[in-house]
Amino acid sequence: MPRPTRRQLTLFLPPAQQAIVEPIRQRLDPRQHALVPAHVTLCRDDELPSLDVVDRRLADLGAFAFTMHFSGPQRLADGAILLRPTLGTDSYQRVRQSILGSSAKVHGAHITLLHPRHATDSTFDPSEIAPLLTGLTATFRIITLIEQCGQGPWRVRQEYGALT
Repeated sequence: MPRPTRRQLTLFLPPAQQAIVEPIRQRLDPRQHALVPAHVTLCRDDELPSLDVVDRRLADLGAFAFTMHFSGPQRLADGAILLRPTLGTDSYQRVRQSILGSSAKVHGAHITLLHPRHATDSTFDPSEIAPLLTGLTATFRIITLIEQCGQGPWRVRQEYGALT
């Protein structure tokens, strides 16, 4: 049975940071790299309200900007390799709260370099890429609604926020 359509709100990395992160993601996890560019998930598909509510709350949010500063890569027990922010999480949580309202739970912001479902054979040592990624800083000004049909690549459906 095919997987249903999924939607999520995403913070794509700005171009300068993508230029650093994407070659690493492509090398570590070419399958995930082919599905979606480097990003921080803002709201997962299982927590999103209806699209009408999302549109209204993002319109109310208007223009915004916040900066996240990331630590070096971390390997988790499931094999995933992530970048976690050391600064900017309060702003991230406030934006989530403005979109999800009272149902917003604290969500650990991160950039996935190697997805756990692709990590079974990985013997990669995160210290090899740490010098390139430690201290990565990104300012987010755009929230993107993306959609995945089945197991296909994620597609941009709508962008919200300042485009300058």
